[in-house]
Amino acid sequence: MDRLWGAGLAVLLVAIVFVLMWIGWQRRVRRDASSLPPGLRTDVEIGQVIGSWRGLYVATSERANVLERIAAPGLAFRAQATLVLGETGVVFDLRGERPTMIPLNRINGLTTSHLTIDKVVERGGLTVIDWQLPAEVGMRAVSSFFRMSSTDRDSFFETYAHLISTATKETS
Repeated sequence: MDRLWGAGLAVLLVAIVFVLMWIGWQRRVRRDASSLPPGLRTDVEIGQVIGSWRGLYVATSERANVLERIAAPGLAFRAQATLVLGETGVVFDLRGERPTMIPLNRINGLTTSHLTIDKVVERGGLTVIDWQLPAEVGMRAVSSFFRMSSTDRDSFFETYAHLISTATKETS
């Protein structure tokens, strides 16, 4: 009989922990739902498509805190993804989510990393897009992490650099 009470208490404690985790995640989703204004989501025109690359979207986090996931719609969950680079921006097209478009003028740069929230890989194994949220949501600097082959990563970096250098020459 004592074992039954002990087992019941253990099950109850585990259930309470799961409920608290679920409540915490729901609060994070509500908090981050306003992190991306509608202009950065869905069917924004990116101009001519310059290239696309497949990989695994890992997470988006504040740059100052890579272990704190942003749970905004379209960026909350890990998923197979296609990165589409266009004349005016980059689209994160995650399987099962609406595409998220980041205008080129919000992108601060591309780098590599070996870790982010719940993912550690070899050095340089994650492709990182550093970008800025708009002023209406606080101008926070964020980083989006993708896992792709080194060939695709190099191709993406080269194509992006060429696009930026071309755009800089045209505005000069």
